[in-house]
Amino acid sequence: MPLSRLPEPPYYAVIFSSIRTKGDDTAYGETATMMSQLAAAQDGYLGEDSTMRDGEGMGITVSYWRDEAAIRAWKQHLDHTVARNAGREKWYQSYTLRVAKVERAYDFDRPESGFSKQAAV
Repeated sequence: MPLSRLPEPPYYAVIFSSIRTKGDDTAYGETATMMSQLAAAQDGYLGEDSTMRDGEGMGITVSYWRDEAAIRAWKQHLDHTVARNAGREKWYQSYTLRVAKVERAYDFDRPESGFSKQAAV
């Protein structure tokens, strides 16, 4: 999956680092996919980059947003609230969420990669 192609800064990054509990992988995976799709449909959403979980269950997802109002609206979305509560109850051993304002961004693509910088919607 290619990296997110974003507009010129400024914009915001929500950095979600987590360690999963053991088990319930199917329900977790379905919910994570649904949340990514739902977030992508929100006003102010710019993109997402995510890692595969390591052997200890740690993963990182960074979502990008136009402004803080868009982040707050996503946080208050009912389906996101339900998923967040389920995460706390059964899917996460621990997590950290950080919000950062991106003021500068740089890209590099090897010419043969076929990627080119494109602004997100």
